[in-house]
This record gives sequence, C-alpha cells and structure tokens, in this order.
Amino acid sequence: MNGARAIVARREIAERLRSRAFRVGTALQVAAVVVLLIIASVSSGGDETKTVALVGGPSQPYAQPLRAAGPALDATIETTTAPDRAAAVRLVRDGDADAAVVDGREVIVDDDPDDTLAAAIQSVRRELALRAALDDAGVPPAELRSALDPAPLRVAVLDPGNEDLGARQGIAFIAILLLYIAIFTYGMWVATGIVEEKSSRVIEVVLSAIRPRELLAGKVVGLGLLGLGQFALVVAVGVVGANVLDVDMPEITAGWAALIVLWFLLGYALYACLYACAGAIVSRQEDLQSSTGALNMIVIGAYILSFIALQEPEGMLMKVLSFLPPSAPMAMPARWLVADVPAWELIASIALTLLAIAVLLRLATLVYSRAALRMGPKVSLRSVLAPARRDA
Repeated sequence: MNGARAIVARREIAERLRSRAFRVGTALQVAAVVVLLIIASVSSGGDETKTVALVGGPSQPYAQPLRAAGPALDATIETTTAPDRAAAVRLVRDGDADAAVVDGREVIVDDDPDDTLAAAIQSVRRELALRAALDDAGVPPAELRSALDPAPLRVAVLDPGNEDLGARQGIAFIAILLLYIAIFTYGMWVATGIVEEKSSRVIEVVLSAIRPRELLAGKVVGLGLLGLGQFALVVAVGVVGANVLDVDMPEITAGWAALIVLWFLLGYALYACLYACAGAIVSRQEDLQSSTGALNMIVIGAYILSFIALQEPEGMLMKVLSFLPPSAPMAMPARWLVADVPAWELIASIALTLLAIAVLLRLATLVYSRAALRMGPKVSLRSVLAPARRDA
C-alpha cells in the first residue's frame, strides 16, 4: 500500500475507533456470543442424575446393575436405601427419588410406568433372575460371566459426519448470522463514510491531494482491517469461550473459524465495492437509503436463503448458493461445516468470488472517480458509467 492509501486507511481506523457506536457495537456482539455460550453450556450441562430408592434386602442387588445402565440412558443413576415401602413412596412423590424397588418385587414410579428408568429396572430384574437361574443350574462362574456380559457388537457407522450434526448446524446458523451482520454493517460504513465526506465537502480538499482511486482504496482497506479485527475478536471469543465452558463443538472448529474469517474478507471486499458505488452517486445522507435499498435487499436475501438452505445442506439450493458470489460468503462456510464438501468446490467458490471482486473493484473505481465530486441530487449509475465506458 502506498503512502496516500496508508494515510487514508489509518484515518478511517482512527475515526471509527473513536466512535462510541463502534465500541458499543463490539461490546454487544461479544456479549451476545458469551450469553449464547453460557446458555449452551447450561442446557448441555452433563448427564442427568436419577435416583432409585431400594427397599429391603432382595432389592440391594439392583444397585450395581442400575449404575452400570446409566450411560445407556444418558444419565447417572444413583441408589439410596429406604426403610420401608411407605418411605419409598414419600421419596418418589416428593421428587427425592425417581423410582423405587420394593423387596425386589415391585417398582414404584410417580406417573409413567413405561418411562426409560422403569424399563431399565425391569431389564435389571430379568438379568438378576437369569443370573440366579444359571447359578442354580451349576453353570461355572466364568461361563456365567461370559453369558451375562458378552462382548459388545462391533458398530459400523455409515455416516460418521452426522454424529454432531446438530452442533454443527447450530454453529453454522450463528456463523451465517454473524457474517450477515458483519458484511452489512461494514459495507454500510463504506457508503456512509463516502456520503459524509461529500456532504461536508471534505472530499474536495482530500481529492486535491490524492487521486480518487487511492482515497477509495484506503477507505476500503482501513474499514476492512478494522472490521476484520472486530470480527476476529468475536470469533475468537466464541472459540475460546466454548473451550472454557466445555460446550460441545465439532473437532474442526479452529480450522473452520479461520475459514469463516477468510469468507468475511471475501464478502466484505465484494460488498464494499457495491456499497462504494451506492455512496458515490449521492451527496446527502437522506438519499443514501434509496441508493442502497436494492443492495440491502440482496444482502438480506442472501442471508435468508442461506439460512433456509442450511436445513438441507446437501440440497440443490445450498449448493447453488455456495457458488453464487452474492451468497457464497454466507452459504459456503456454513455448508463446509455441515456437509461433506469436496475441496474443489470450495476452491471454485473462492475463485468465482475473487473474479466477481475484481470486476466490481474496477466498477467501483470508475464510479467513484466519476461521481466523487458530483454534488446535489442523486445521479443515476448509467449516467456515471457512460463517460467511463468511452474512456475504457
């Protein structure tokens, strides 16, 4: 970057860092990520604990098999002793026990005789009865253990990628939202900054010292670096916070976070060019909404479609969106996390987006060079580009 562009970039960064809106926005994004992580940590805070009260000597052998059955129920099963049936009933009714076994003959539950815990107790009952029958038949202890505790079947997983599909989709949803907010926010920064300079006539002074393309490049780079720092901070807080709070995350989180940052840069570069065009053709803040209206709809549409398509990550809609430059910055990283995407598709998507950025960068430079000093009412893009086409 040459000296003029570097000066403009530093100025843009300094101006935004002094902005209270920027500091508050950064704090709110970080706080939102922390709150989501805390909610996820609390909602997935370990196995559920279930308590079974045991009454009488015949019920005591249930203790060890019930504890062993806990993992199959995604729970930790604890046992306690009750002196009689009445005490066991009180424990279950008061919620101090989830079930009770009375003298090895009766199961007491609160309201659902077919719940999973009651089914586990019935299974233990059958195991103990079988053990007693085999023991009475004189089966040697080694054969008895082998019969009651056989080697588990080998499990063949046909689609191992689906093991944490829910977690991946949840993270992908958050990523799409963050990318949408970031691209929309930083793109509008570019357009707003251009209009502010035009409305205050500062741009006339600046352009007397440097060329329009240098001013535009410095503005886009400066705001991009600032946006990258803010966005990387939010992503880093999410990754580190997930590890600290022991939130279940996919194994590829770190590498995928880097991919998210890359797509943020591509998405920002793509839309910054478009927002620069939208800001250059107006000279008043009141006209900015009309010049960016169609562009805002494109960003919002890409976000909504990516959000919907993520419900079926292997569907045709998601595949198409991951290649189209306007939606690829949101769709492709989400699809990469949730689905099995060939490397060539990722490379092709990046290449198409870079090609679109190159074309739009030339367009933005032409529009900005021609319209930067035009004051007054909004000018049409066609009228701005007409002399540029003759000069090209």
